Amino acid sequence: MKNIFFLVLSIIFILSVFSCENQIIQYNPKNQNNFYYPLSVGSVWTYRLDSIIYDNSGAVVDTFQGIVKETIIDSFENSTGNIVYTIERANKEGDSWKVTDIWSTFKTENQVFRTEDNLKFIKMITPVEEKLGWDGNAFIDTENTIVKIAGESIKMFDQWYYRYTNVGVEETIGTNTYNDVAIVQQVDKEDSYSRRYSIEKYAKNTGLVYKKMIILNTNNTSESIPWEQKAEEGFILEQKLISYTK
Repeated sequence: MKNIFFLVLSIIFILSVFSCENQIIQYNPKNQNNFYYPLSVGSVWTYRLDSIIYDNSGAVVDTFQGIVKETIIDSFENSTGNIVYTIERANKEGDSWKVTDIWSTFKTENQVFRTEDNLKFIKMITPVEEKLGWDGNAFIDTENTIVKIAGESIKMFDQWYYRYTNVGVEETIGTNTYNDVAIVQQVDKEDSYSRRYSIEKYAKNTGLVYKKMIILNTNNTSESIPWEQKAEEGFILEQKLISYTK
């Protein structure tokens, strides 16, 4: 179950172009994704993961805590002249690390791309401005992308929509305080049978410092019962940065 879940927990995506009427966005060279998404070979991000997985129509609720590390181990120039960085992901098992995935990422002047499990996503765009949104799932068939969670098939990315909700705010994540954080709201919607919520926070000169996902399904339509109690399948994930070295 752990391996299946780790394939899913960091898949976070972006949908649909957003525009504001009568809004004029001024280009600010100091407010670029280069600051919020630093990349260099040898950089290491270590995260704490806390999750709850719902299985067997909600009869089984499994909790999981772990540590995951992302290391940029190499880089190369692709056919379009962009520098692509190779990411090695590893789970901590006792005193050692077990490599689970090899992903990749690169950025252009206006966009940040990240490929996870052969799915390509647009993580950020420029300028980094509040209320600005974009189609980060442009390379993904969201209607037919199914994720297996504890043996259950879940369509988790349908109708996601990403936008910057806050930029340049102070955030305390765990024991660390970051003075300049850009917050990306990826989805926040629910109906009688499903709850979808996902958010990422990027700190200037650090990268991703926080992530939370709530992906739940149920047949219990009672509005008086919290989702954490009536969920029958899916998961809740919280990811916090422990350390970053570059």
